[in-house]
Amino acid sequence: MRFWLKDFEHNISPATWEAADLMCHSGGVRNLREIESHFWVASVSTADGDFETEVIITTQRIKAYACECFTPGRRLMCAHVAATLLKLRQFLEQRAEEKRAKAEAARSNEISRLTVQSVLEHASHQALEEFVRDYARRDRDFGLALKTWFAGSVTESENPFLLVLDSVIPKSMPAKGYRDPDFRRIRKALDGLEAQLEKYDSERDYRSVFLVSTAILKRILPLQAKSDGNRQEALAYFTRLALDKLTRNDTTVLSPELRDHTWEFIFGLGENGLLAAELVRPALRFLSDTATYLTKQEVIRDHFDRMPYPAQTFLLHLFLVSLSRQQLPGSVIRVLEDYTEEPGRIRLAVLELYYLEQWDTATEAGQYFLKSGIFEGRYRQEIEDVLLIIAEKSGKSDLRIQLLKERFLQSGRTDVYYKLKEAAGAGWDDIREKLTQALSEREAGQQLAFLYAAEGQLDELAKLIENEYSIQFLQRYEQYFFEQNPGFVAEQYLRLLSDYLEDHFGTPAAIYARQQLTELWQKGKSELAMRVAAQLVSAFPDRLNLAEELRELQPGRKRKFLMP
Repeated sequence: MRFWLKDFEHNISPATWEAADLMCHSGGVRNLREIESHFWVASVSTADGDFETEVIITTQRIKAYACECFTPGRRLMCAHVAATLLKLRQFLEQRAEEKRAKAEAARSNEISRLTVQSVLEHASHQALEEFVRDYARRDRDFGLALKTWFAGSVTESENPFLLVLDSVIPKSMPAKGYRDPDFRRIRKALDGLEAQLEKYDSERDYRSVFLVSTAILKRILPLQAKSDGNRQEALAYFTRLALDKLTRNDTTVLSPELRDHTWEFIFGLGENGLLAAELVRPALRFLSDTATYLTKQEVIRDHFDRMPYPAQTFLLHLFLVSLSRQQLPGSVIRVLEDYTEEPGRIRLAVLELYYLEQWDTATEAGQYFLKSGIFEGRYRQEIEDVLLIIAEKSGKSDLRIQLLKERFLQSGRTDVYYKLKEAAGAGWDDIREKLTQALSEREAGQQLAFLYAAEGQLDELAKLIENEYSIQFLQRYEQYFFEQNPGFVAEQYLRLLSDYLEDHFGTPAAIYARQQLTELWQKGKSELAMRVAAQLVSAFPDRLNLAEELRELQPGRKRKFLMP
C-alpha cells in the first residue's frame, strides 16, 4: 500500500503516530539526507538505540520504506519510519515556503496583514453563513469537519453521529478494500468524533458520550473486521476508545434509561458476535460488574436458556461470571459439565473466570475438571498454572502446597520440588513422608530417587538403587556416594557388570563393560574405575578380550596392564 506524504498519518495507528511525533519534535531524527534522487536516509535515536531508516518519495507519494527494526515479513510502518517521514515533510514544506517567500518578496515589498479574527468581527452573520455553506460545498474536508463538530446540535430524535459516519462510509466495500481517499475521509471523521468524545467526557455530558461511542462501535466494528494491516490497527484504536468511554461512565450518576441503554447496547454487541477479540473481556467485565446493580442476572439467564446448545462463547462466559458473582460455583460446574467432550471450551471458561477475578469459582471448577481427567498435556498444565497463580495471589498456602504436591507426583520436576519445599516451610517433614509413601506406592523410582538424593537420605537411596538393578539408574545418582561411600558404587558396578558378562560374551560384551566404566572415569573417578576393571578381569580370567578392552580405560603411556 502506498500513501501520500501530506497525510500518511491517517493510515497508521494513533499510537505509532504519537511515538513518531515525539521522536521528531525531540530531535531524535538526525542526519536526514538524499543520497540518490528521491531516496532519503536518516538515523533515528531512541532509548532502545539508533535505527537507520530508508524511504523513497516520488511526487509527494511514499513508494517504499524500511527500518533496521523490521523483522522478516513485517509490513506495518514503524514509529522510526513515521518520524523520518514527518521530518522529511517538514523539511520539504520549509523549503517550499522559502521559495514562496522569495517569490513574494521579489514581486512586492509591501505586506498586507488580514487576520481571521478581524474578518469575523466585521463580517455579517448572513455573509458568514453564505460563505460557510458555499465553502462546505466546494471543500469536502471542510464540510466533513463542520458536520462532525456540530452534529450534536442537529437533532434530539436520533443519533446524529451515525449520520456523520454514514456520510463518509461507502455503501459497499470493494474486494480490495476502500480506496485511499475513501479511507482518509473515514479517518478524518473519526478524528473529529474523538475530539468531540473527549470534549463531552470532560464536560460529563454522558448522553453525548453514549451517542458518539455507540455510533463508532456500530459503524466501525464491521469495517475493522474486514480490514487488515495498518488500517485495522487504526480502526481498532477508535473502537477501543469508544468502549472504554462507555464502560468507564459512573453508572451511579447515569439516568436509569441511559444505564439500561448502555448495558443493553454492549450486551447486544457481544451476543451477536460483533465485538473484536480485544474488546470481549472489557465487555464481560462491565456487564458482569453492573449486572447486580441493574438487576440483569435474569436477562442473562433467559438469553442463555433460550440459546441452542452449544451456547455462544460470549454468552456462556457471561452466564458463568454472573453465577459466580451470585456465589454459585456449583452451578458453574454443572453448566460446564455439558461440555466435557470439549475440554478446550472448559479450559477457556476457567481462564476467563480467572482473568475476571472470579478466583474462588475458577479454583473450584479447575480442580473439579482436573480430577475428572478431561485435561491432558498442555491444557492440564495451563489450568494447573492458573490455579497456582490464584493460590499465590490470594495467599491460599494449603491450596498451593496441594497443587505443587500433585504436580511433583506427576512430573517429578526439580523446580516444582523446591517450590513445594519452600511453600511447606515448617510442615515439610510431614509432606515429605507423604510424598515418599505416594511415590513408593506408584513405584516411581526416578522421582523417589531424586527425593532421597535431595534430602540426603543416602541409605534409602542405596536400597532403591539396589532394587532398581539398572546401571543407568546407578550412573544417574552415583555422584551422591563418591565422597561418603565409594565402596557402594564399586560394588554395584561389579555386581551389574558381572551379571551382564555372565550372559554376554565376546568383544561386544567387553566393549559394553569398558563403556560403562568410562562413564565413571569421565566423572573424575579413575581409581574407582580401575579397581572395578581389575576385579572384573580377575573374575573372568578366560576373557582375554575383556582385559584388552579394559586396558583402553588408561590413555597413552600411563596404561597399566591388567593382570588377571
